[in-house]
Amino acid sequence: MLTASIIGGFSCLAPAIPVFGAGGYATSNAGLTNIQVSTQAVSKPCPVNADWLRDPGVCAQRWSTIGNDKSESDLAVDPTNPNHLVGLSKVFWSPHDYLFDLEWFDSEDGGRTWTMGLLPGYESLGWAATTDPTVAFDGQGNLYTLVLAFNFVIEKPGFHNWSVGQTEPLHLNDAIYLSRSLKGIDKVGRTWQPPVQIATYNSAGNGRTADKQWIGADVYGHHPGSVYMSWIQLDGASFSGQDVFSVWDERSRTFTSPRAVTKFTSPHFNNDPYVFTGPEGNVYFAYDNLPPKNQGGFSSFQVIVSRDNGASFEAPGLAVDSTVASQSGQSLPDTYRDGTPYTITANPATGELLMAYERYGTTTPRRSQWLVRSSDEGRSWSIPIQIDDASVDPIAETTQAKIFAAPSGIFGVAFYDRRLVCPSDTPHAGAVNICIDVTIQFFNPDGSPRGGNRRVTQESWDPNVNPPVPGGVGGSTTFIGDYFGGAMTTTKKGTFAHLLFVSTSPTLQIGAVAGGDLAPPYQQQIYASVPAP
Repeated sequence: MLTASIIGGFSCLAPAIPVFGAGGYATSNAGLTNIQVSTQAVSKPCPVNADWLRDPGVCAQRWSTIGNDKSESDLAVDPTNPNHLVGLSKVFWSPHDYLFDLEWFDSEDGGRTWTMGLLPGYESLGWAATTDPTVAFDGQGNLYTLVLAFNFVIEKPGFHNWSVGQTEPLHLNDAIYLSRSLKGIDKVGRTWQPPVQIATYNSAGNGRTADKQWIGADVYGHHPGSVYMSWIQLDGASFSGQDVFSVWDERSRTFTSPRAVTKFTSPHFNNDPYVFTGPEGNVYFAYDNLPPKNQGGFSSFQVIVSRDNGASFEAPGLAVDSTVASQSGQSLPDTYRDGTPYTITANPATGELLMAYERYGTTTPRRSQWLVRSSDEGRSWSIPIQIDDASVDPIAETTQAKIFAAPSGIFGVAFYDRRLVCPSDTPHAGAVNICIDVTIQFFNPDGSPRGGNRRVTQESWDPNVNPPVPGGVGGSTTFIGDYFGGAMTTTKKGTFAHLLFVSTSPTLQIGAVAGGDLAPPYQQQIYASVPAP
């Protein structure tokens, strides 16, 4: 099926997404199972004597020693064993103070059962929080995560103070660490080597700081032992940023000096880096060019390529232009922030680059998800096609797409979707464009749709239930994560997408108990496996 679309003023033909027939989208989740992953308690006492903690109300009233909300996640599949899945998520100790650490989830039976625990090695380092889950296997089955650890001061009554260098003993505001779980040494995914410090920054507030780190590894065997690390160096005064890159060598256990591979482009800034490899051996580094903070506007997404294992990068290819919402803007009528506006990977069968991105309009609802492909390493891109059903545009928004590809060449895009009314067991029962489902759309290797938008969640969930508050006590913007996890496998049983996402559904609250100033339901981590049609 083809449909007319307007790209840059020209009318082009692009394949349209088929729509489910009788029963429609709402019942397209038949046969799928949602498994709560976050069922076992992890614990951490309130650090009452920490220098950064100057509000006694945190420990006395708002801290939960076993954690409550668990949002934002990443997921990876072991290339040496497709039944071995590892996820990583934030676990919140005080959602209203935005205090959290990282929790791992490990399954060795294809996602049916899970074991979990806190990512170790950071508890004695003096940081207020560890964050931004990202996990990657290399081709030999070693597992890596890049961690952002940071400090800020919580003043009475819950005020966040980000001034420079206040906290003892570090006088640092943040740092980048590498954690490794190594085959033959560790129980991969469950036990971990001590963190390796990669970079430190002692200036936040209106100075410079790190954020939005991402990790990739040599999956295809062209550069054994190579692990690719990226993050942004943010200039708080100008809201500009540049993307930083470093390579870890597992054989020598050394890393290259972190260096900027993109430059400041104020008033826009480079953000949200992804680093990954292609089947031909290239290292790809993708980033977005975002508008000034707190403003919606034009944005673009670009890719640079390295053919020498990250020693050098070529000039960026053609930018994919779009519009995005305010970087801390709320997904009205909800209050959660929008999250990362694009996602990218390489197709292991074809070598094509695959990108899904957000397009933000001027009407309400505003957000939709679009797909482009590149067969020339990001120098040019295909005509964009809409991923979410166009019929959703007048009634609801979609956001936070995640793209992934299977060894068979089939690929998929999952995203949060607000097209259904809220169920009766939520605070907004019957409301439209509020409650969230996870939707997936599969594609053939040539980019043609494979079936239609399919609902993954068994129950729509309300993002306004007990959400974390990034601004601390009294803040207005809430949080469901900036992204969620997804991966794909191809085995004798077929091609499957594996998803790890958030839900506040009251039916998915195993092990949840009251803690701090909150009671269930909480944001939980949920797993689903979806067969490609």
